[in-house]
Amino acid sequence: NENFKKKWSTLEKNGLNIHQTYDAEVYICIRRRGEKYEFKSTEKALPLSDKEKNESFPLPVLVTAADVADERTDLKFSTSGNDLELCVGSPSTGPEQSSPIGIEEI
Repeated sequence: NENFKKKWSTLEKNGLNIHQTYDAEVYICIRRRGEKYEFKSTEKALPLSDKEKNESFPLPVLVTAADVADERTDLKFSTSGNDLELCVGSPSTGPEQSSPIGIEEI
């Protein structure tokens, strides 16, 4: 479908931009209707095996579609003018051992 092709093209361009701007290895994979679409910024950007993920440092940060949806909902229903709290941590420490930082809502 034409909308999917446009979205995929945008993802490819964004992946290339992130690779060039931030010197990052980018791998994007989408499976849709029995077809697989992949973008790799370099050959090293192949997806990591579970073993490689567990041995890498820092640990990879996994973000799911539900996480993004929850984040959007939380920001949508927050009260304008109030401070939000952002917890900075890593997957290994978790938010309870991280430092809260006050930020103002835009």
